[in-house]
Amino acid sequence: MPDADAVLADLARHIDISCVQAQHDRDDVDELARRAVAGGFVSAHVLPNWLPHLRDRLEGSAVLAGSPVAFPSGGATTATKVAEATELLELGAQELDVVVAIGRLRSGDGAYVERELAAVAEVVDGRVPLRAILEVGRLDDDDIRRGVDAAVAAGIPWIKTGTGWSGVPTSLAHIRLIAERAAGRAALKAAGGIRDIDTVREMARLGVTRFGMNADAALIAVSASKEKP
Repeated sequence: MPDADAVLADLARHIDISCVQAQHDRDDVDELARRAVAGGFVSAHVLPNWLPHLRDRLEGSAVLAGSPVAFPSGGATTATKVAEATELLELGAQELDVVVAIGRLRSGDGAYVERELAAVAEVVDGRVPLRAILEVGRLDDDDIRRGVDAAVAAGIPWIKTGTGWSGVPTSLAHIRLIAERAAGRAALKAAGGIRDIDTVREMARLGVTRFGMNADAALIAVSASKEKP
């Protein structure tokens, strides 16, 4: 796993940008692809119905095409999540982020979340990077710990902090809590309200190796990362 200096030295390759609001249209997806390629970002993510279009727009580039499962609520049934992950793989997804059953975590039902994530992980079978989105803005500390434990036990290799839809930014406190609980058993992705290079640097020092950011903030952060702190 890269250390903080390695992440910051090639920051664009540790950032994905996205276009996952309900109102985003074809022009938005086209612009996302253009900016992802121009900025050298590792991947771009869109809602499932736009994935084939995004793959076409990224053809020949080094940018991966990703899409979320059960986004943004996480409230779909396990069978629905498994079916969506299966279809997205068939459509050419190169990364998948699955939203956990947030209400189940809040209800203390970590066993349900573990079983569900394990079912998705079985379908993906290591073919593409897979992340569990905890949506930390909707969870208390015990819920977050429960979510980390469930994701690790289910064999999910990455834990992601949020969808960006909760309205609560991912904080350094969230990252510390997840990093301490994961204890190196899963890689960390921070997303949701991350806007400045100082936050990126601190999160990288806490073990974050991937960031989900909007394109404007990502470009500013990459530029700032080349300056001496």
